[in-house]
Amino acid sequence: MAAPVSPAASSTRKWKNAAALVFLWVFTAWLLYPLIFIETVRLQDATKYFYRSSLGIIIMIILFGKTLFDLFFPLDTSRRKSVLQVVFLTVYALLMAGGIIIMLMRILLLYMKSDSEGSLFY
Repeated sequence: MAAPVSPAASSTRKWKNAAALVFLWVFTAWLLYPLIFIETVRLQDATKYFYRSSLGIIIMIILFGKTLFDLFFPLDTSRRKSVLQVVFLTVYALLMAGGIIIMLMRILLLYMKSDSEGSLFY
């Protein structure tokens, strides 16, 4: 039988999880920054930006899946979830879905605007 967890240890674990999530979002924002604000890219840098943006979108999709899983299949089913938490997770999931769609459309639009002179993402 497992020993009971003290409230201080539980609080510390929650802060560590929150800090890890904030760090992951900051890292994702850094990965997607060039995709959002880029106007022109040289051909040499196109591959780097593509992989960087792809990794950022993959992380966003993973976080979106985790959010949906937390919303529809909560770990603690013995307690009812508050309405505020359900509303927050729903809005958060919708915002993430919109962000993913915007990032994918941005990649598509930048690709379609590229010309055949070697200037990618013009």
